[in-house]
Amino acid sequence: MPLLMKSLTTEELPPEIAVEIPGGKARAIYAYQGQLLSIVDLFGRQPATLFAIVKDDLREFLSPHHTRVFSNSFLLTLGMRLVTNRRRPIMVLGEDTVSTHDLLWPASDARYLSSQGYTKVTGCAENAQNALKELGISLPKLPDPVNLFLNIELDNEGNLTPKELKSSAGDHVLFRVLIDCICVVSSAQKNVGDWSEGEATALKVSTSNGVPG
Repeated sequence: MPLLMKSLTTEELPPEIAVEIPGGKARAIYAYQGQLLSIVDLFGRQPATLFAIVKDDLREFLSPHHTRVFSNSFLLTLGMRLVTNRRRPIMVLGEDTVSTHDLLWPASDARYLSSQGYTKVTGCAENAQNALKELGISLPKLPDPVNLFLNIELDNEGNLTPKELKSSAGDHVLFRVLIDCICVVSSAQKNVGDWSEGEATALKVSTSNGVPG
């Protein structure tokens, strides 16, 4: 597969970017067709919620629901194409050092966190919207995310049970981007509800025009 699936000179390559995401916060970056999108758990045992919106049409976005139907699976595995609400592949998973991710759980929000006794923190939903606003983007409704490094068990009776987080410091996933998009990554709260994993910690999100060394 050509690096960017486009005929580009070095001067025309899209910009690479690397951003550290503080614990409990979110950041938004642009990712372009053919680039590699990397998300790293810097300290371990930290879920990352991933949202992606098509750059040229904010009505089209990464959809876990359509991905499950498209792939006939609720498990995110190597080689899986993540698709949009219009069933177009937006990225494909090419590298994964953890293998516990979730395509079912919704993003946390301030209302849920408040119900758990946390009244002074925002959820991934609000954090993602705030990150988008920093790019001048406002969405009337935030789509559901893909929950990276989040370990959720689905049993034979259909029950969803949070399990112990397994990622270690430096664990990561790597996607090939197939459509120009805005990616939002949030460091999720992990000491509320069914988890007791301590305070949220930092993540790193970056794009690359080549295979990292």
